[in-house]
Amino acid sequence: MIGASPFPQPLVPPVVGMPQIPVPLPSPNSEDQPREHTMPRYVNYLADYSGCGHWRILWPEAVINARGDGMSQSTTAMVSDPRWYTGVTCIKVQRQASEHQKEFIKFLKNVQQEHGFKIIYEVDDVVFKECIPDYNKFKFAFDTEEIRQNCIEIINMVDEVTVTCDFMRRLYQEKTGQEKITVIPNFVPNGWMGQLYNPIKVRREFENNRRKPRILYTGSGAHYDVDNKTGGKDDLTEVRDFIRDTVDKYQWIFVGAFPPTLHDLVEQRKIEFHQWLPLLKYPYFIANLNAQLMVAPLQVNDFNKSKSDIKFIEACVLGIPCLCQDMETYSTAPEQLRFKTVEEFEAKIERILDWKKKNRYFGNIHKLREIGQKRILELDQNIGAHLEALNTPWGSDERKFLKEWN
Repeated sequence: MIGASPFPQPLVPPVVGMPQIPVPLPSPNSEDQPREHTMPRYVNYLADYSGCGHWRILWPEAVINARGDGMSQSTTAMVSDPRWYTGVTCIKVQRQASEHQKEFIKFLKNVQQEHGFKIIYEVDDVVFKECIPDYNKFKFAFDTEEIRQNCIEIINMVDEVTVTCDFMRRLYQEKTGQEKITVIPNFVPNGWMGQLYNPIKVRREFENNRRKPRILYTGSGAHYDVDNKTGGKDDLTEVRDFIRDTVDKYQWIFVGAFPPTLHDLVEQRKIEFHQWLPLLKYPYFIANLNAQLMVAPLQVNDFNKSKSDIKFIEACVLGIPCLCQDMETYSTAPEQLRFKTVEEFEAKIERILDWKKKNRYFGNIHKLREIGQKRILELDQNIGAHLEALNTPWGSDERKFLKEWN
């Protein structure tokens, strides 16, 4: 059994948690109307309060509210009183696929006829069982024909679907027949991660660890064949032996979970392992692991092609090079940070971490930081993409920010 990590734990400052219970909206019939009711109103029905809920709903909502671009509110409790939707501009439902959720969307469609709001279906994962690899331990949640059919019906009831990448857009169009699908990439909140880069510290840690560079992989157990359903074939299959063979050369770090086949090296403390952290503490923790390189290997399949490039973008914002699988998911990454084979993986790690070429390393970080800074959520064009989807119909000529991604 793996107990508490024997490795030094990065310092994590205390974080004030976000409220999980929505505050009831004031009655739209109130005689004393607050100023906010002159703004657009948005209602979001969350799938969860974890990563997906934050990336796609809660963080954009927080920025919209802070800027005064509208009054947005999220909940997981479905409100069935039609009066609650008076004055609502747009309702967004996230990854809804159960029978109960389908019936609720039908209710919203009926209310829509009176109140005229728009309905968006937001999804950032593939929910079709044939696209989810067998090694993914969460496949069971979508492994029914009912889920598939409900998803298709719901998607064809709404006014627009939003997804994270172009491959997912094409896949959902093919699977559902719905054409009105819009790409809104994941953006990094500046207040969450954007202010943690420290160039002096990056240089110091590169020198301190030059004899045994620190290489970081972050990911949940969904990436590994933990139940031996595929004979060990999973997202780390191609690089697993290389990791095992280089534990004396590199300090490998796993955050979240690790492949079962590397369990012995974790127990022997040859691989550093840290348990997953709450989302709000995650960037501080990762920044303080002092890694010189992150890696993002994946199996090439439709599920992984539908992932966003957010792992690479996070690394750019933190000023850490990230070596990614060469596939559409990571087309944002420059060629020198993409690999197809384990031989390329090995060669590019050597090249990236070459101490004799340290000025090249720091120069590349500067270029990566420029990529990351373009994906900060608070930028007008990025939060503007969210607002355009909320406020304008699909295909509208008023959309200028969304054109970059669609």
